[in-house]
Amino acid sequence: GTALVTSVGTSDSTVWMHNPTGDQQISSEGNALNPAFSADGTALYFLMSNGQTQGFELWKKDVGGDGKLERVLPNTSVEGYSVSRDGKQVAFSRSDEKGHSSIWVAPTNRRSAPARISASTDEDGPLFLPDGEILFRAQEGGSSFAYLMKSDGSGRRKVMEQPILDPPWIAPDGKWMVAPVPGPDPDHMVVTKAFPVEGGEPVVLCQDYCIWNWDWTGSFVFLNVGQWFKGTYLLPVSHGSAFPKLPAEGLRGRDDVVAIKGAKLVPELVGGALSDTVYPFRSE
Repeated sequence: GTALVTSVGTSDSTVWMHNPTGDQQISSEGNALNPAFSADGTALYFLMSNGQTQGFELWKKDVGGDGKLERVLPNTSVEGYSVSRDGKQVAFSRSDEKGHSSIWVAPTNRRSAPARISASTDEDGPLFLPDGEILFRAQEGGSSFAYLMKSDGSGRRKVMEQPILDPPWIAPDGKWMVAPVPGPDPDHMVVTKAFPVEGGEPVVLCQDYCIWNWDWTGSFVFLNVGQWFKGTYLLPVSHGSAFPKLPAEGLRGRDDVVAIKGAKLVPELVGGALSDTVYPFRSE
């Protein structure tokens, strides 16, 4: 009883790509996460920490050509990122030594240094829209709100007065954004909704916190709700709509998800998909 024996370890995750011919390992060292395809499907981006630099760096794998793997922003810590539709710019968030988050923009060809485009408040979760504007989350008066701005930081405007809890996700056409928001009562403390970017009535998606990502075709949704199931459900979008056929009050649990026609469970954590048959996933 005079000694205490214990152990300390870290768990690393690896990025893989699934396609009709099978699964391909993309990252080979360190801890990799947040994979996402480029709009044209020729590149797969992800964040990786290999212990040689501080934080996570943004990496790129050429999946449409020679298979080259390279760092997009060497020696630059990245927390959240989005690559423009033309592949020429990357918007990313990073925190300073005091923990304050700001948004930066850099060319992917590294011909100039990253430029900070944030205001003085905490801002994160940048996402490029098809027209080149950036959707992001900003702190204001103790709450978080969705904002838009141009890639040079000008033209800032609030998307809506509804506070959001986390950085939003965006539909491929840029017309809908998805975000978790405070729920109406103690039994529903978080509700996930889709909001029209240009204004209008929201759509209730989940009566809980859910991770909601469209593939680049806009034909499928990849849904992850850790409280309901492990893995990711692939849900086909209804014809003429941006959403699967949902109950009027939104999804309330796994039974509602399974009831959607064509719903398919993928055992891995999927995000940033190119299509229903080509998608990246993270394996731990």
